[in-house]
Amino acid sequence: MANINTDDKNIYHKINVLKKGQKEKEERKRKKRRNITMIGCILILIILSVLNMLSASFYTIYTRGIGIFTNYLIYMFISFIALIVTGSINYKQYNKNGFNLFLLIMTIVLFTFILIGARMFPRIVPRINGAIGWIRLFGFSLQPAELLKLPFIILIAHILERCERDGAKNLSVVFSVMPIMILFGFFIMFQDDLGTMIHYIAILLFMLFMSRIDTKWIVSVITAGIVGIAGICLYVHHLGDVSDKGYKMKRIGSFLNGLINNEYDNAIGYQVGQSLLAFGSGGILGKGYANGVQKYSYLPEIRTDFILASYGEELGFIGMFIIMIFFFLIFNLIKRSAMECKSYFGKYLAIGIGGYLITQVLINIYVALGMLPVFGIPMPIFSYGGTSLITIFSAFGIIGNINSEE
Repeated sequence: MANINTDDKNIYHKINVLKKGQKEKEERKRKKRRNITMIGCILILIILSVLNMLSASFYTIYTRGIGIFTNYLIYMFISFIALIVTGSINYKQYNKNGFNLFLLIMTIVLFTFILIGARMFPRIVPRINGAIGWIRLFGFSLQPAELLKLPFIILIAHILERCERDGAKNLSVVFSVMPIMILFGFFIMFQDDLGTMIHYIAILLFMLFMSRIDTKWIVSVITAGIVGIAGICLYVHHLGDVSDKGYKMKRIGSFLNGLINNEYDNAIGYQVGQSLLAFGSGGILGKGYANGVQKYSYLPEIRTDFILASYGEELGFIGMFIIMIFFFLIFNLIKRSAMECKSYFGKYLAIGIGGYLITQVLINIYVALGMLPVFGIPMPIFSYGGTSLITIFSAFGIIGNINSEE
């Protein structure tokens, strides 16, 4: 009987091993399909983006040459190389203490250079639309606050993974990540870049939502934020005329005037007014590819923050709906990667990247539709800007590597 029992145990053991092997094989196939699907969605968005940028740059190409569009293609190529490079690096390497120390030092050096350079080297660190944050050298521009969104996510993920190991909860988790948020917030505050600050906070909230913090704490913070924002809007609305106030107050006042009275002035509210004209004239099906008129110097910054106005004008609601489907599909794939990741660091890294993507998409669209004040947040993949493209594609590569985890 003893031999029979042993044989039975061996048979069951073999069956369990086979089932486990089959399960791991199916999981690998599922992750591979997820990567293929994500790359497919990204390639489709790249094609749509390149075609849209070509149309939006038509007038600029005609008057100033093809250089701007060529630069965009170069940025796109470099960004895709960045995706391949980060996709080939084991994401767990980013969780090492030495690497995180390097990220902290790099962050402080870049931000400090911007603050000092704005005073000492205004040609290298110019003030644009009331904010500083760009470094211009040899004909190229770098926006550190955009580039450092990925290091910010890595640093927060590193801390949250440690909190998981230590069993920290609620306020302990919040206090653990606050030094990083304060560091980034301190430097961004001096750049007068409210939109970027809001985006960093949104990314942090996404990551905290996945941590060991009770939902009621998250809801309380979000509620307090909504109440605070509503209070600021009511205060500005109560003031009425804000023409003698600071630039931020003017932006909020222009936003409220447009939202409540549907009136957009020819100064701060001009871009949003023209953007709404573009979307409105596009209707359901759009005017047709390359038939838009806003690109003929009517809408400033049409290749950057308001690139979707050109897209919506020419391809209409249907075109906008299509790109939103692909962005939300990519976000859903990233979310699944986070949920199935075997390490806490990978989980937080993935959800941080997912939050980075979807909040930037939504903020850009809401600004273009006049539902948020003008913040200057680029549209992922679509907006002209090398820093934004390289950062988001590097993030996609990290997600691909997380999906490739055995």
